[in-house]
Amino acid sequence: YYTYRSGVNGGYIKHCKKMAESLKSKGFLESSSFVIDVAGNDGTLLKQFKEASGCKTLNVDPAKNLVKIAISEGIDSIDEFWTVELADKIVNSYYRKADVITATNVFAHVDNVTDFIKAAKIVLKERGVLVLEFPYLIDFIENMEFDTTYHEHLSYMSISPLNKLCISLDMEIIDVEKQDIHGGTVRVTIANKDAIKVNPIVYKFLENEEKLGFLKANKYKNWEVSVKEIIKELQDSLMFLKKEGYKIAGFAASAKGNTLLNSAKVNTFLIDYIVDQTPEKIGKFSPGTGIPIVEFQTLLDNPPDYLIILAWNFKKEIMEKARNLGFKGKFIIPIPKFEIID
Repeated sequence: YYTYRSGVNGGYIKHCKKMAESLKSKGFLESSSFVIDVAGNDGTLLKQFKEASGCKTLNVDPAKNLVKIAISEGIDSIDEFWTVELADKIVNSYYRKADVITATNVFAHVDNVTDFIKAAKIVLKERGVLVLEFPYLIDFIENMEFDTTYHEHLSYMSISPLNKLCISLDMEIIDVEKQDIHGGTVRVTIANKDAIKVNPIVYKFLENEEKLGFLKANKYKNWEVSVKEIIKELQDSLMFLKKEGYKIAGFAASAKGNTLLNSAKVNTFLIDYIVDQTPEKIGKFSPGTGIPIVEFQTLLDNPPDYLIILAWNFKKEIMEKARNLGFKGKFIIPIPKFEIID
């Protein structure tokens, strides 16, 4: 059971549509294609693929509640984890291999990344591609995105170690593209070795990571100091506003928001409530902080003076939505630095 639903996030839906268009323009997505989405949630991405090309799709996700929703939307789905055993089963059951395998915002959650790619290699056609999207380590560090550190993120990925892993499995990275979503993401396309020409941009990413010092420990030690300074600034700023008599609420009961609030030791003294649009979260409490999660109407019934945007990676959409709901207060953007927007 998983509470986050891709389909309620307008920004992500737009991103999925663009991804479908991009893969289609590159010739990877056609009407005859078979596409598998690993951890496909409620099928949002595959819906865009089907609309763009009419291709055959399969969603693999262990969350039974999400698979049920995906199936109701016409997306063929399996409620299992992505494993080498499942890969063999898919090849045998469907009697064909996949042209494209996508995995957005899941690779960093995997405890055995080697087996993950091995499974993909089993299912892919000779000229098939594995397309991974994950938060980029360089953006994570440079933009102070420490709040995306949470229990399900087991890895913080850059291109250099992933490249070595692919080579060890007789595969290779053929393309890397930066994406704006989630505060800085990379889309990495992987293929069987020598099957598809490598885009020179891959080598530029590898050179840049070494040039910026991301292969040495000092980069991360200095980052630790900066993170502690940001947390202190957030604590002090919220305490100041509270002492001045202002009411503060949060927007989006996200995982990153939970990490941020707990790192700053925020509780119900500082933030009255968090509004969210996911039905499964309403009426519950943010873990650790005990802040109640409520429906949007609370913004009007009990309006705050300040609204801290916890899912800051979608700040533009969230501010627009809050204004449309009738919120007249000010916004707080916590990352990469404390900022107040009228």
